[in-house]
Amino acid sequence: MVFTNIEFRSLTDQVYEYLSELIIEGKIKPGEKLVEKDLSQKISVSRSPLRECFRILESEGLITIHPRKGAYVTDISTKDVEDVSLVRGTLEALAAKLAVQNITEKEIAVLNDLVTKMDEAITRGEAKSFYEFNTLFHNIIIKASNNEVLEKTLKTLRKGIWLRITFLYFYSPLALNLSNGNHKGIVEAFIRKDPVTVGRLIEEHIDQTKKHVLSHLLV
Repeated sequence: MVFTNIEFRSLTDQVYEYLSELIIEGKIKPGEKLVEKDLSQKISVSRSPLRECFRILESEGLITIHPRKGAYVTDISTKDVEDVSLVRGTLEALAAKLAVQNITEKEIAVLNDLVTKMDEAITRGEAKSFYEFNTLFHNIIIKASNNEVLEKTLKTLRKGIWLRITFLYFYSPLALNLSNGNHKGIVEAFIRKDPVTVGRLIEEHIDQTKKHVLSHLLV
């Protein structure tokens, strides 16, 4: 018997998914201490996978581990937002320019469909659904760059702090309409096969997120 398309997740991965979601969504607040003993009892796991999970969360900038003091949820600084936005904007703009050469009509149709789904999510007031469709939208563009180094780098970059930034952004009143307006322009540029405009719009899209978070949410 052959098994295909079965995903096996380690206990560490499951704990990571649980804790990272709580941190990203602000259910565990910046500055709050993560107590190993308490978490171990609460989620019924030993301390070994919990400690491994902490190392991953620290590598992504979500927590800070202080020797002999413990692990604390990291706050987002202005510099964090500026630094990650600059790097992501530059690299994703490059990925989008490369994608113009490779993206198929079917993939452009999927992008259009996701734009429609995001509009519907806005109407229903479903920010989390919007976030999920937005992630798929950007993933298609990055994948179409056909550059594995860029894809892996952006996959890493779009975790941790960036997820906290986008969560803040998508749960603010004006963000969803602004964001999806950008998406529509990006799709139109792909249809025209215009790499210069695609790259510029991606950079502006990410810069807009940065400015909104800095102006309205990190005050």
